Amino acid sequence: MEARLVEVVEARLRGAGPTPKFDVYHVLKTLMLLRDGVIGRVNLSRLLGLGEGSTRTLISRLKSMGLLEESKRGCSLTDDGRRLASALADKIPVIADVDVKGFGVKGRGVGVLVRGVGQGIDVVKLRDEAVKAGAEALITLLYVDGRLSMPTVEDDVGSRWPSTAETIISTFKPSEGDAVLIGIAEIAQRAEKGALMAAWSLAFKWSSPER
Repeated sequence: MEARLVEVVEARLRGAGPTPKFDVYHVLKTLMLLRDGVIGRVNLSRLLGLGEGSTRTLISRLKSMGLLEESKRGCSLTDDGRRLASALADKIPVIADVDVKGFGVKGRGVGVLVRGVGQGIDVVKLRDEAVKAGAEALITLLYVDGRLSMPTVEDDVGSRWPSTAETIISTFKPSEGDAVLIGIAEIAQRAEKGALMAAWSLAFKWSSPER
């Protein structure tokens, strides 16, 4: 199912005609938003930060893939769409705002929990993914031996930033080997997009046997 998710989001996103104004982030966000219910097209457009024309094109693409359907109530996922959304949620279950002032950083912070990544991840490569997607910076945290670490910076985040570490653990509830990627930007959506695209690469693209 993970391989199919990568195929759908990456390969089948492209179609005939002009290059769409939506991207992988908008497809992932749509799956997340519709996983638990029905959303009208206008509201979906607002939540995605897309124009109505681009949202219509995105909906049309997802409908053609058999992932989404429309009714008078709005847009909802098909059974296949829900299966893909569940596969996504298994690896990336939580997205939440993070107050990064505790780290001495300015801007808006949005964190993404990534399940089961283990240790030895390339924090520079992750940061580059986040910046490419629109974030200004990325904080990578790993949950190892019951505590948060910040690779190459701090082995025990809780000893240096106790209040911030406690809030992050309470918000994301990480398990051993999980990561919390925190995108930082002046605008919250750019922070979220940066963190989510880094998480997508870490959880699915880089771990895919086909890549």
